[in-house]
Amino acid sequence: MAKAFQTYLTTEIARISKQEKLSEDKAFLFWFAITVLELSEDNAREAMSVEGANDKGIDIFWVDNDEGRVIIAQGKYSTNLNIRPTIAPVTKLESCLNWLANPEALYRDGKPDLAQAADDFIKAEKEGFGVELWFVYTGPKCKNIDKHITVYNQNPDNIDKRRAFRHYHTDLLEASWEETEGVYRRIDKATISVANGIVLPFEGSFGEAVVATVPGDEIVNLYDEYEDRLFDRNVRLFLGVRKGSVNAGIAETLADGKASQNFWAYNNGITIICDSFYVDNATVTIKNFSIVNGCQTAVSLAQGPKEKVSNAAVLVRFIAASPEIVDDVIRFTNSQNPIRTWDIASQDRTQRRLKTEFDKLKKPFIYLTRRGARPKSELKKYRDKGILRQIRIDVIGQYAAAFRGDPVLAYKQKAFIFSKHHDDVFPPDVQVEEVLFQWFCGESARAAVKDAMAMKNDEEVRILKKGGTLFVTAVLSKVLSMRNGATYLKNASEQRITSSKTKNKLLKYALYARDCYIQAVLDQCDVDKGELATHIKNPDFFAKVIERIVRQYKKEARATQYLKEVLPSINFKTDR
Repeated sequence: MAKAFQTYLTTEIARISKQEKLSEDKAFLFWFAITVLELSEDNAREAMSVEGANDKGIDIFWVDNDEGRVIIAQGKYSTNLNIRPTIAPVTKLESCLNWLANPEALYRDGKPDLAQAADDFIKAEKEGFGVELWFVYTGPKCKNIDKHITVYNQNPDNIDKRRAFRHYHTDLLEASWEETEGVYRRIDKATISVANGIVLPFEGSFGEAVVATVPGDEIVNLYDEYEDRLFDRNVRLFLGVRKGSVNAGIAETLADGKASQNFWAYNNGITIICDSFYVDNATVTIKNFSIVNGCQTAVSLAQGPKEKVSNAAVLVRFIAASPEIVDDVIRFTNSQNPIRTWDIASQDRTQRRLKTEFDKLKKPFIYLTRRGARPKSELKKYRDKGILRQIRIDVIGQYAAAFRGDPVLAYKQKAFIFSKHHDDVFPPDVQVEEVLFQWFCGESARAAVKDAMAMKNDEEVRILKKGGTLFVTAVLSKVLSMRNGATYLKNASEQRITSSKTKNKLLKYALYARDCYIQAVLDQCDVDKGELATHIKNPDFFAKVIERIVRQYKKEARATQYLKEVLPSINFKTDR
């Protein structure tokens, strides 16, 4: 393990612990949720809301509607990163599925958040979502746990139910961090046997390549040794096995003894990028390599029944490509599974323009379209007091959708923001200043929500953990329009948007919006009986909440002096 990662992780956990008012164990889970699972901070808080006393082995619970999977995780942390886990927490994590299948018992047990999670779990399974159990810890890979998880993943019943176990230890945590930092770490060297010793060479302007048939066992051996490090330059890791998905089809093929013999014909194969290779008899030796397409195939083979996988073979392309075309190879070969909608949207003309315009601001921002996609040049111009100014495309999509009045879309249908609603959320003529303002509004709402959650008012925290930042952003936007007029953004400029004066005003608006939102939700829940989690996903419920807030604002607006203090006017024509 690199000393740099240990220093980074312990420092980051201490920072999160202080900022989020969490224990170090929970701070580690929070870090894992946002760094490895790629959840937003708000989603990470919600995913951890089921954690607590008598939590049935669940530290993180998240229904990933974009990828069609349910993520359930348990984690162990120590500052010296030398955890030696036992099998007990792994078996407890397995048994949590029995509890999630019985929400009534959880309600009786006084665990309403966990019971709601159980309802969501049952619904997701009915819709064909796969289930991923994650056991994560800061320590070296434990062979006993790895063996136990391998048996679990090869169990035909688990394969049939589309359930998979993920084993994440310090080496993989470090690899994820390096990818996030844009520090790509390929694997130094490996030798792979090929079927019948036959390889087909090819040369082109891109470099050299060979194509070969590789036994499934060879791919499994490769994955057993290197795990997710194999996919250092892949645009996505394993996406689970949602019913009807490509991955489910792969699993079903491997589970069928006869069909597994036809795997080569059914599968699109694997692409490996390397610096160089050489062929010797029935082997191909590759140096400084990574699988850039075929993660789904490789993991499915590793998790498949061993006796069936031994019958399978897969077509593999080994490409020694020149560095300048590696990104294009990655982009063009990844078509077997659909890339997330925001990955595709990043190539949209509007998004490319925004990326360029964010980079041209006087204080430029990195418009982050995928993990590790930071500029390769010096990052000094993007730093403000040591902190990078960067905007994640998926997060700003949620902020923008909420700001435009659709927080339910932002909260539970993020993928649709970048598909059928893309032009509504990001109109072709949208200006970079408007998106920048939406970002600061979302960040102000996030700060206000985090401040309230630190107060530990159970009812308020429960409301705000359900997409609080996004709903508060929507309310903030509405209040901004009522207070300053529909065209208040007309004269907005980078300098005025980013000024400390505007930031301070926006925080006041966010605090007002937060308090109005909480009270309106409480009042409306008294009228519309039922579970909060169900109401929050209903656009009609939010429309009623907004009606209450509008009435409240109009009543309070009569006190002009009060309004000036609580909601100071924003005039981008005169404000400096």
